Amino acid sequence: MTTSIQHKIADIMSRQVLVAHPDHEFLPLCRLFLLMNIHHLPVVHKDNGEILGMLSANDVLRAFSFKLPDLGRLDEATLNKHFSVLDLMTPHPLQTISPEDPISLAARIFSERNISSLPVVEDGKLIGIVTNRDIVKYYSRNTTGQA
Repeated sequence: MTTSIQHKIADIMSRQVLVAHPDHEFLPLCRLFLLMNIHHLPVVHKDNGEILGMLSANDVLRAFSFKLPDLGRLDEATLNKHFSVLDLMTPHPLQTISPEDPISLAARIFSERNISSLPVVEDGKLIGIVTNRDIVKYYSRNTTGQA
């Protein structure tokens, strides 16, 4: 495999990132995952943009499957009451990555930590997100076809 080790996270990250806030309701976030075909949402403080955690579609599904038998009613108000962003998300301190870090570092973190997304942070602020899909796309474009 031939790849350029000079490529950085900035070359492959998504810069337009949808985010969640702690006060977002459960069902609208579920709809957002489905409508936008996304799998990860950084959770940020509404006022200062500080990263508070990461919410994944898997976090939502896992919590939903565990609580569902105990809820009784499944109307929107009940679901929004029993599921909060702060309870569902993976809290800070999160593993983050810099836009200047090499792509290979993200691949190694994904493999070692068994995660599939990283917030890209610069000067303490969220500036993007990189996912395992971004890594796969990058490596698939930059291979010579050798096994």
